Amino acid sequence: MKIRHAEVKDASQIAKVQVRSWQASYKGLVDSNYLSEMSIDVRNLRWKEWLSQGPSHTVFVLEDGQKGICGFISGGRIRSDHPYDSEIYAFYLQKEVQRKGYGTKLIKKFSHQLVKQGKKSMIVWVLKDNSAKKAYISLGGKKIDEELITIGNQQLYEECYAWRDMSLILE
Repeated sequence: MKIRHAEVKDASQIAKVQVRSWQASYKGLVDSNYLSEMSIDVRNLRWKEWLSQGPSHTVFVLEDGQKGICGFISGGRIRSDHPYDSEIYAFYLQKEVQRKGYGTKLIKKFSHQLVKQGKKSMIVWVLKDNSAKKAYISLGGKKIDEELITIGNQQLYEECYAWRDMSLILE
């Protein structure tokens, strides 16, 4: 497995990972109609646009030599009024590579890149009932907020985890 910066040519594989990860990981949490209607083509267009914008945010992919991209993490400057300077926007791994340490390697690589850019602190939003939040907690993330969001026709709680000092992740 290799971790590298994403390129525009990776958009379709990133879109596929994102949609399939949602469909596998959020089954039972998010309305099944919403999940089944998710479009890889629509996501592909968005990822092409985002990756074409240059350094507006940081994106790393996890790549298997034979299977291609099987995970990614993206983020950059914070998008809310929380007193932190960076944020993970999206972080997804295909089911078959989850719980094998690849997620930890991705978040460490991502955090290291943000620290090199002068960032010191970070947040991530995660669905309250998503068991993946345990990874953030194990890396020192502290819950600082919670909000009700709408996904499709459903209202779900999302929790915000934060690191005042990203060097905790790098240890």
